[in-house]
Amino acid sequence: MKTWTQSKVDRWLDKRIPPSNAYQFDVNNTFILPTKFGWTMLGLMSCLFILGTNYQNNVILMFCYFIFALLLLSMFHSYVSFVQFHISFHPIDNTFANQLVQVKLDLKSKENRSNLHALSTIAIYNKEHSVYQYLEDGSNIVDIGSYERGIHSVGRLSVESIFPFGMFRCWTHLSVPSQFFVYPAPKRCGLQLRQQQSQGHSGNKTGTPVTTDDLQGIRDYRDSDPIHHVSWKHFAKGQGLLTKDFSERAAISGWLHFDDYIKDSPTKIIIEEALCELSYQVLELTKQDANFGFSIGKHQIMPNTGLKHQQQCLELLALYSAKTQFTGDKSQSQRKL
Repeated sequence: MKTWTQSKVDRWLDKRIPPSNAYQFDVNNTFILPTKFGWTMLGLMSCLFILGTNYQNNVILMFCYFIFALLLLSMFHSYVSFVQFHISFHPIDNTFANQLVQVKLDLKSKENRSNLHALSTIAIYNKEHSVYQYLEDGSNIVDIGSYERGIHSVGRLSVESIFPFGMFRCWTHLSVPSQFFVYPAPKRCGLQLRQQQSQGHSGNKTGTPVTTDDLQGIRDYRDSDPIHHVSWKHFAKGQGLLTKDFSERAAISGWLHFDDYIKDSPTKIIIEEALCELSYQVLELTKQDANFGFSIGKHQIMPNTGLKHQQQCLELLALYSAKTQFTGDKSQSQRKL
């Protein structure tokens, strides 16, 4: 839970550095302060200045001025080397609960050169998921940890650099606006489909594929061929009895129901397991180009095929609320999304 101070800081950052897919580092979004080593040098300079002033020792004062000049030079170069970069974020791909979420980004310098201050001197990190990774000029992929099932946003990612002398740290907190879905992790299980009926309703459970026919061509008629396969068009042209040659293929068709995968009394663990099994079945049915519908709670997706249909089903699984109250028998349970 965020404290009052954290909330104030977040609101201030939202105004100063609003969410964007691309940033150019500049004075408006860059912060700079001494590192531990820098604070040590400042403390040493202060002590030498007091010592040199009290004893009127010019050698000590000269050394003090040298340290002060070095600090100013370091601060200037740290800032200049940091604000030359431009960073842009790609849309975040949807993933599954057992996989790492990856942020793809491009890091480029104004001068379009890859020199020593563009390599391994700028880092990105996220305190929430303990991510710390050095970035290089060009494309980068950053793993920001795994998330629970649902819809998420990355939030703020921090970018920092302590180049060139390690005395000053330049950093910024960038807000990535992209949202992404985390689907239930697929779990292998047996297929349970209900036979498809008209108007989006479903009948009894079945795991039997529906047989369909594909026309391959025309061949000579045989006595064992069914009469409805005869090509009467060719017969009318006087070409004799010819038969349409079909090849049978198994096409799976039906409805996936969330209720069919609840094996025992509904608990949070059993619900999550059912969601994982349904996630697996959605992926497998899509691979087989099956025409299937999906029903979970009060939501239904009409039968369809393809990747877009798969994504719609997986998004429903990702957004399903575990805070569901079950009363009575499983078949009479009331489930809310």
